Amino acid sequence: MKSDSTKKSEIKIADEVTTSDKNNLKKGINQKTLLQNRVTAEKNIKHEWHTLDIEEYPTYLKEILKKSDWINKNTTINILNNDFENKFKLILYKKKIEFVNKGGNEIDFFFNPGYKKDFNDLLREYKNKKNQYFKDLSKKQKTNLARKKEIIEEIKKLIDKNQHDSNTYKNFKNLQDAFYNIGQVPRNENNNIWQTYKFHVERFYDLLHLNKELRDKDYSNNYQEKIKIIEKAEKLADVENIQIAIRELNNLHRLWKNELGPVSRDKREGLWERFQKATKHIHQKKNKYNKDIYSIRKKNYEAKIELINEIKKISNNKENSHNKWQISIKKIEELKNKFISIGRVPKEKNKDIWNAFRDATKIFNQEKNNFYKNLKILEKKSIESKYKLINEVDNILMKEDWRNYAERIKEIQSEWKNTGRVSKKYSEKLWSEFKLKTNNFFEKFKNKNKILNDNEIEIIREQKNFLKKLMSEKIPLTPKKYETFIYDKSLDWDKIRNDDIGNQEKLVLKFLSDKWNEISIPKNKLELKIYQTRLYFIKNNEKQINSEHNSLRKKIEDIKGELNQLENNLDFFSESSTKNPLLVEVNNKIKELTTKKLFVESKLKLLKSMLNQSIKKDLDE
Repeated sequence: MKSDSTKKSEIKIADEVTTSDKNNLKKGINQKTLLQNRVTAEKNIKHEWHTLDIEEYPTYLKEILKKSDWINKNTTINILNNDFENKFKLILYKKKIEFVNKGGNEIDFFFNPGYKKDFNDLLREYKNKKNQYFKDLSKKQKTNLARKKEIIEEIKKLIDKNQHDSNTYKNFKNLQDAFYNIGQVPRNENNNIWQTYKFHVERFYDLLHLNKELRDKDYSNNYQEKIKIIEKAEKLADVENIQIAIRELNNLHRLWKNELGPVSRDKREGLWERFQKATKHIHQKKNKYNKDIYSIRKKNYEAKIELINEIKKISNNKENSHNKWQISIKKIEELKNKFISIGRVPKEKNKDIWNAFRDATKIFNQEKNNFYKNLKILEKKSIESKYKLINEVDNILMKEDWRNYAERIKEIQSEWKNTGRVSKKYSEKLWSEFKLKTNNFFEKFKNKNKILNDNEIEIIREQKNFLKKLMSEKIPLTPKKYETFIYDKSLDWDKIRNDDIGNQEKLVLKFLSDKWNEISIPKNKLELKIYQTRLYFIKNNEKQINSEHNSLRKKIEDIKGELNQLENNLDFFSESSTKNPLLVEVNNKIKELTTKKLFVESKLKLLKSMLNQSIKKDLDE
């Protein structure tokens, strides 16, 4: 049997094993080493996002704040913030140089992109969230302290009763369980409350051990709890992650030391030796892990090299379609996540592997950006080609000999297929416009190829004579009289109108619209008068009127959407100079769109007025 002093010495050694800070100091890890470890940790944190573009920082920070352990990420967030600010300062400096080189005044320079505002908003959210967390934590800790004091008072009452029965012991154990289950208390009170608790627990045991039956019951209870701790320690040998195993082992030693009382003398040594054996086994695994760590990190290095080669391989594919590039982008993201999730590499390889990873992803991003840049150029050319064909069809429809262009229209349809693909944003609109015009041509061609009767031949003759006579008439040169003149001509035209034959209406409209330029009228009213001229000629065509109404409504909604977006953007300039060029540009755009909106609304009002007059006329008749 070992002496009490020997056992106390062993217990003291176990206590040292459970306290990592003391253990580190025993091993001689000085402040310089700890500082170096801190710097290494910061480098590892930076590697997680150093390949991100600055615009992606807000998204990265947002993901951190969503995690359940966000409160433990203070170091990460501080490093992220410093990294962001350093990058942004460089960008800001370059933008300022560009602004000044273009002739801008340095005082008027302002640059506050959306990603900067988003990042600052998230930082503000984090600080508010952290402040609230610590307020709640402080409140909770004070409540815990008060509850622990209450439990100590209840233990004191048990001692003062001086009763040696099973109920007293049971109440004591319940109070102990309650004390251990209470959370943290304020740090400055932690040691004091613990020492006070231990003092009164020892007083209770002194009282308890005067009664052999209760003492044996306490020994038995402590024995069962220590057996559970030993079994947990023995199972830790099967845990693959040695850091987790060590952390849990330290926790078990804390429970053994602080939360459990003694066992009977004849069982103390056996229990302690069994616990020490399990502890020794875990520490042997830790020592082996430390010896094998270079080999493990070398394998990590090889795995990362393999991932970098995969990234290079994808970059070299030089995909030639949007869909294939989207697949490649997804693969690269998966490879980046795998790279980051792999553990550390040998220290001497660390810088090289991260440089290689950064270069590989940089090359991929350059290839991706070049593809989409060229795609935009090609798309612009495709849009121009499509509009060119649409305009050609439109011009053909305006010609008197349009029937002679059937083969050319078919050629245009074939050429359309070879103009290249454009994004969905434009393709549907362009195709609808093109299809409508070509369908109009063939519909007219179908109608015009039928044998004309005498009445239809007469209508064509009358339409041509109408245009000929119109062009030779003396035109009134006052706005009111000319407007009446146009209205009268529209009524005359209605008498000989036939949409299935003839092609003179567009020529009539063009002639009447052009004449407005010869009349003295304010420039801001000229376009509206030209629009009114067209309305006179379609007033009885329900299909055209409905189409025009829907088109105007859509234009108004689109302009409102643009205005809302621009007005929201003004928030970014709340503290900027009124001479800021970006602010001036936004305000000018708002004025331009507001004027455009008022003009389209005037058109709609004019259309509705004409419809109401037409309805009233029908009712009167």
